[in-house]
Amino acid sequence: MSATQPGQQQHLEDRLFHHFRGWAWSERARDTSSWLWDFGYDIQRNGLRKWACKDCILGNRPTIASFTSSGLQNAANHLWREHKTPALEGEKKSIAQLKSECVLKSNQPTIASVLKLDVNKPTEQNIANSFISRFDKQHFQRMLVELIVSSNQSFSFAENPILREIFGYLNPSVSIQHANLSATAVRYKIIQEYNRHKQKVIEVLRDSPGALYISFDGWTSRNKLALGSSSLWLNDR
Repeated sequence: MSATQPGQQQHLEDRLFHHFRGWAWSERARDTSSWLWDFGYDIQRNGLRKWACKDCILGNRPTIASFTSSGLQNAANHLWREHKTPALEGEKKSIAQLKSECVLKSNQPTIASVLKLDVNKPTEQNIANSFISRFDKQHFQRMLVELIVSSNQSFSFAENPILREIFGYLNPSVSIQHANLSATAVRYKIIQEYNRHKQKVIEVLRDSPGALYISFDGWTSRNKLALGSSSLWLNDR
């Protein structure tokens, strides 16, 4: 699901079916657990199921990339080649992404090269190992998502070049380990956390009759990188 306003979402769906006349929403008869479905529309016609690229629709491209549901690896290759969208953390990378990373790997900086350390010298080797062991990529990404949520920033804030420059200045491991997040990765992680805590929130609300106060606030956005919200206050006295 993209974080778009209802009017814009309808406009994008109209654009989708203008390109795919005779198609309809898939009845999702098969597994849709792959992360790639977050980046593609799920449509079907006469028993044939397809993934249609959301970024192509959003960018109003004259030709919309689409692939059969049995060939999602091709969708992953397309996302990397055309939109530079990498596989999400912990997911299988596309062949296109792996090839690209292999080309870059030989020139990839290391803590030792950035800090000009000679790892053949025990003291400098210890310094390099200390820098590497102190950086926790997952913890860094979790803190970045918490910053965006708590300060009410748009998801694209994570892609701010000055912010990334600050991160790199404070710790070169951020860029060396590719720890920075894209806007789509931030969105995915937020939804993951939402799904992880959803049942607990439901249980707390169910056990709190007469203690809830809800206020609404929202705004319009021309892209899918902002998220409207409602606030709920719980009187626990």
